[in-house]
Amino acid sequence: MSDVKHNAMTAPRPADDECETIFETVKEDVLKEIHRINRDDDRHGLHEMDKLKHITEYTPVLYATEDVAFGRNYFGKVHLGDEKYVHVRAHKSNNGDISFYSLLTTPECAVWEKDTPLEYFID
Repeated sequence: MSDVKHNAMTAPRPADDECETIFETVKEDVLKEIHRINRDDDRHGLHEMDKLKHITEYTPVLYATEDVAFGRNYFGKVHLGDEKYVHVRAHKSNNGDISFYSLLTTPECAVWEKDTPLEYFID
C-alpha cells in the first residue's frame, strides 16, 4: 500500500495528450468538488475557495503517475485561472475506466500557487 513516504509516483512532467485526456474526463467531478468545498467554506467561515473568485479555465499543466496493481493513479496540477491551481488525483483502472479520486486539501489550503510542488497525496 502506498503512502506519502513510500510510493512509486514518477517525477512530475509537463501535460501531454495522456494527461489532458485523464483530467478532462474527470473535469465535471473536479468542479463539483470545488463547489462542495466552497459551500463548506461558507458554512464554516473559512473562505479558502474565495481565492479563486471565478474559475476562468481548466488547464492541466503538470502530472505524475503511479502504477498500482489495479491500474494507474494520476496526480495533476490544474490551472483554474488567475494563477490559481488545484492538485487533482484520478485513477485509470486496468479496464480503462477513469475516475476522480480527490483534490489535495489541508485544513489551511485547497488552492495552490504555480510554484507549489506537485507531490503524492492520498486525500
